[in-house]
Amino acid sequence: MNIPKKSLTLITLIWMLVSIMIPVFAFAEQAQPQVFKLTVIHTNDFHDYEPYALARKATIIKKIRSEVQNVLLVDAGDLFTRGPYHNIFYGEMEMAAYNGMNYDAWELGNNEFKGHPEQAVSDQKLYNLIEQAKFPTLCSNIKTTNGEYLPGVKPYIVKSIQDVRVGIIGVSSTKVRRYSQASNKIVEDPLTAVAELIPQVRKESDIQLLLSHAGLAVDVQMDMKLAGSGLSLIIGADDHYVIQQPIYRTGGIPIVQAGGEDNIYLGRVDLTYENRDGQWALVSQHGMLYPINDKIPMDLDIKKIIDGYLSTVKRPAA
Repeated sequence: MNIPKKSLTLITLIWMLVSIMIPVFAFAEQAQPQVFKLTVIHTNDFHDYEPYALARKATIIKKIRSEVQNVLLVDAGDLFTRGPYHNIFYGEMEMAAYNGMNYDAWELGNNEFKGHPEQAVSDQKLYNLIEQAKFPTLCSNIKTTNGEYLPGVKPYIVKSIQDVRVGIIGVSSTKVRRYSQASNKIVEDPLTAVAELIPQVRKESDIQLLLSHAGLAVDVQMDMKLAGSGLSLIIGADDHYVIQQPIYRTGGIPIVQAGGEDNIYLGRVDLTYENRDGQWALVSQHGMLYPINDKIPMDLDIKKIIDGYLSTVKRPAA
């Protein structure tokens, strides 16, 4: 078949234009930054204070999960001690509710180590709770006298979310040193423990978070000394501070905390990362607290769990 010269010229011209444009489009696509968004829902210092608050928190948690992708749900410790059901359930009721809410991890608080006056009983109650949890229990700085991590406890975990590996390190308070129930344990400095772990966690993960029950003063220290180490969020506890917006300084690590038993909140922080030369960098963060009160309806599944436990108690709920 003979193709006219004009047609050949036109075909050649079109091919040349397409050849030029393909790299341009490819470059434009490549120039678009790769973004990863992560929402962290956080709780702390519940202390067994108001069981049905858990069902109200569950309502908000379900709503957030229905609205955004890439959600982590974590607790920073002090789950049951001091509350009205402390010596009845020893945290079993709260942990059953946490299992029902599908938590991703929790950190041991200092009060988890003094659940009972007798050391052997206190340890057994703690290990029962750890075994009951259907999600990882974290703590990197409290160990056995042999220098090993506590049974069933991990110093950190790595969770894959949309092919992004999120490392979560756990650390607790040095207050545990004061407790006679914890005399069979070694309590290391929180900052030292975290600093030593970060290089290993960075090898295994793309993003690193810290779940801390060390207290705000220590969290601020870690922000000052570990900025640039890879940590991009400190989820705090112990002091019961109501931090409405993350504490953040330019170049530092955002710190959040969501009250305590006397100030019941559910915390949320939305993080945005950009992939820069193969490294995920935090480019924006926004945090908020949801006050938990009677205006929030109770999630019926979690309410049923709480009802089941409280039905065995003759006195009314707190």
